[in-house]
Amino acid sequence: MNRLLSAIIALCYIPMLCACSTSSKINCPFTDLSWEAETDDMIGLEGDGYETYESIYKGMTYTYPKEYLGRTGIIKYMYDDSGKLCNVSWSYTGDGAEEIMEVYKNVVDEMNALHGKSKNDDGVGNYCEIWESDGGTVMANAVVTNDVTVMQIAYMSPDVSKSTAGSD
Repeated sequence: MNRLLSAIIALCYIPMLCACSTSSKINCPFTDLSWEAETDDMIGLEGDGYETYESIYKGMTYTYPKEYLGRTGIIKYMYDDSGKLCNVSWSYTGDGAEEIMEVYKNVVDEMNALHGKSKNDDGVGNYCEIWESDGGTVMANAVVTNDVTVMQIAYMSPDVSKSTAGSD
């Protein structure tokens, strides 16, 4: 269980940049919030059954169980220290490598339909697809090893994205 939690936390550290401030719709299939959403907006949408921990952006992360693509995973709303929404992610641990890869493929297919063809950045036991636009970066990751099977899709605001469309 510790390795699984470590893998999920590691997936959260991929978008390691600082505070954010932007104004745009997220264009995300698992939330209706915009980058301007405050915690009250999130609670109004998702309810008050959340758990929290410190986000990588120095604010709070709020987590909820959330169904997406017919599976129940965890949605995470990450805020910076000034209360700006920086990252919205959905993660799924599943029942093994085959299921994780099936969900990952479905997520990649849906993201390709929403955001165009992705860039591939796979590694050993790790799978990664990236979509970049003026609206921010979207990153789907899967970790499939003997010890850990988890996948996550993360939407990062333009200000915390490593790059956006038109920049290298």
